[in-house]
Amino acid sequence: MAISLSPAPYFGALQRASWRGVPFATRGGTVKVGRRVALHEYPFRDDVWVEDLGRAGRRISLTGFLVQDAAYGGGDVISQRTAMIQACETEDKGDGELVHPSLGRLTVSLLDFECEESAEHGRAFEVRFTFITAGQQQFPTLAIATRAQTGLSALAAFAASAQDFMTQISSYLTVPPLVGELERTAQGFVNEALSIVTRATNLVSMVATLPGQFGRYVGEFTAGVKNPYTTMEQLYGRVAQAHEAAAQAGSALTSAAAVANYPAMASAAQALVGAVQSANPDPHQAVQSLIALQQATVPQQRASANLTSANAISTALYRQSAVIALGDTTAGYALSSYDDAQTLRSTVSQALDTEIVAASDSGSDATYQALQTLQTAVVKDLVKRGDTLATLQPVFTAGSMPLLVMAYRLYQDVGQYDALVHQVNPVNPAFAPVTFSAALR
Repeated sequence: MAISLSPAPYFGALQRASWRGVPFATRGGTVKVGRRVALHEYPFRDDVWVEDLGRAGRRISLTGFLVQDAAYGGGDVISQRTAMIQACETEDKGDGELVHPSLGRLTVSLLDFECEESAEHGRAFEVRFTFITAGQQQFPTLAIATRAQTGLSALAAFAASAQDFMTQISSYLTVPPLVGELERTAQGFVNEALSIVTRATNLVSMVATLPGQFGRYVGEFTAGVKNPYTTMEQLYGRVAQAHEAAAQAGSALTSAAAVANYPAMASAAQALVGAVQSANPDPHQAVQSLIALQQATVPQQRASANLTSANAISTALYRQSAVIALGDTTAGYALSSYDDAQTLRSTVSQALDTEIVAASDSGSDATYQALQTLQTAVVKDLVKRGDTLATLQPVFTAGSMPLLVMAYRLYQDVGQYDALVHQVNPVNPAFAPVTFSAALR
């Protein structure tokens, strides 16, 4: 029987130990790990409450020696000790590198070092180290909470739009034709909003929030809001609640318009667009619904100049309410890539630009400034979040293959399959096109 003289796998994997580039030989060591806990003890209670405070620092102890003309290339032992002492006394800036024989390269901080010499050891010095793994220094930084800023800007824009609406419409006499026009315009806006809520809460849109898979084209935008504990009864309740909220807000708007109650009209319009926003199971769908509501609400030419002006002023209120809710929705939008952030930014900015120009033309200065502030907040938030995401890059393959295989090749994670299918949108996921774009870092 042949006997192999090659070293065992364990010994072959060991590395030469060193601290800050100064080598040394090792005899052994220990690694102390665990959790930091706080023990809470109470009178007349046998048990204690253990509160976890996070992972404890990993403490590494090593014992070894420095020896004259060693195999590790140390040279003169006195010079070795001098170099080691200098390395141990170097200022700790969080960059101390320890090469551990079995753990490999680590960034650590030195807690204690001892060097022992004796006549028995002759040309060798005993050394003992105690290290602790070091983390990156973190200091408080001044950063704007961009999502919160978007929400605050939306609230300010709602208030400014309501104020300008009341200022402009109050200049007209409250006569029956004018009140009738306000009521007709409000009813048209309510009908469009209720129609959008109905589409948003249809079976295909809502069932996708249930656990399970329903196909690629069912719940395209609701994958991020799936709840494994949702039941059909809860789903029916959400649909009914969404319809009731929209119906109540719509009734409040038409009732306020019927009596020319301008503050109540502005408040009800805000509530109605909020109901449209909430009716959608996912912010992705809410963005599409609010853009559709804005585009469907257009001013109409009436029989007299006063009625045309009243229609234009009230229509402006409704359009502004829709785009303000649109801007607010982006704070909860789950971005999939840098390109997704850029597309959303362009879409929302275009919708806001339309109302910013209209507010400027009509002399609604407060609304003009508030919408600009909201647009700035939305752009800052999407840029900040988008910069941390992967970009869509072209992928070329020699031949067609299943997207499940491509998910593993690109990300080493088959869990990215659904996202890849959404990005590629193939005719059949089993046969991916040879050229497509995917989110890659």
